[in-house]
Amino acid sequence: MDHGKRTRARRTRPARISSKNQVTLPAAVLRTLGLHPGDLVDIAEEGGQIVIRRHHSRLDGVIGLIPGFTEAVDVEASRESWR
Repeated sequence: MDHGKRTRARRTRPARISSKNQVTLPAAVLRTLGLHPGDLVDIAEEGGQIVIRRHHSRLDGVIGLIPGFTEAVDVEASRESWR
């Protein structure tokens, strides 16, 4: 038997997809997950469901390992140019 704290999904009203394929996410859900305006997320389809995950860059684990790398290269600007 699990006596740990459980989180229960809150029921919200249905969201509508706009003509620009946009969906507004409930503020309470974003606060619970610690997501803020400007944060990057990955969106995927898994088993017929839409899954939204906090984005983690492959560079996050290596930045700082190479002395001077972050000073010499603007990583955020480079990421933008890749899109």
